[in-house]
Amino acid sequence: MAERNPWGGDQADGLRRLFGSRTPQVVAFASGRDACGRTTLVVQTAAALAATGHGVVIVDENPAPDNALAAFGLTARHDFFNVVRGERSLTQVALSAAPLVRVVPAARAARELDHLSVAAQQRLAAGLRAMQQGASFVLIDCASRRGGHLSTVAASARHLAVVVAAQGAAITQAYALIKRIAQDHGRDNFQIAITRARTDEEARAIYGNMRRVAKEHLGVRLDYLGAAAVPVTDNLADALVQCLPPALDAGDAEGFAPMPQAAPQRSGLLDSVL
Repeated sequence: MAERNPWGGDQADGLRRLFGSRTPQVVAFASGRDACGRTTLVVQTAAALAATGHGVVIVDENPAPDNALAAFGLTARHDFFNVVRGERSLTQVALSAAPLVRVVPAARAARELDHLSVAAQQRLAAGLRAMQQGASFVLIDCASRRGGHLSTVAASARHLAVVVAAQGAAITQAYALIKRIAQDHGRDNFQIAITRARTDEEARAIYGNMRRVAKEHLGVRLDYLGAAAVPVTDNLADALVQCLPPALDAGDAEGFAPMPQAAPQRSGLLDSVL
């Protein structure tokens, strides 16, 4: 059975008609360290996008108490992990946070969906399709995982924005994250968002240095998405609307990259678990 339209309401329908419909832009926001303003940036960007009529889904992988759920005063009862296990529908898991904004709790999914059976992959793909219904943007607040590894969901995002605080250690850790993701996933293009810079000139200087080093030593391209001042009070709504390359139609996955095929499991254990 198809998921019902999750947005509802005449106002939301009118806004979607006004702004048109397109393949959703899926953007994963990752950072090399915590306390860089990543979650605040995601929440404020989602609110700003919704204020201009865009349906937004936040995939909240952050297990910390100050995550996106908490920012909207929400408490998760279920997790996207339950969708992939076939225990819940996305409608039962997703929470309405504000007009045109939904939050999908996914902290457990970020921890436990590294190896998927064929059946679990099919449920994951169906869950990602349902997640995008009525949405113009899906923003993933990535879990900070050991070694800089991305979750299965975040790794499939069409765009990856690395959030970099304007501090020496944070810049070094962000570069290490880019290197790890480039090696693990073959990704050769990243968006860069600078937080806590004192001026726009400082933010652009940090980006310029990172772009040069990444091109020379990693062979990857960094694009400037924007900056948020100290404290993080700005958003990236205009940048996401105007600066991202057009979303591609990727068949069933739409705004997500196609799911890789699972290798056959000898014991069938993953099929019984997931």
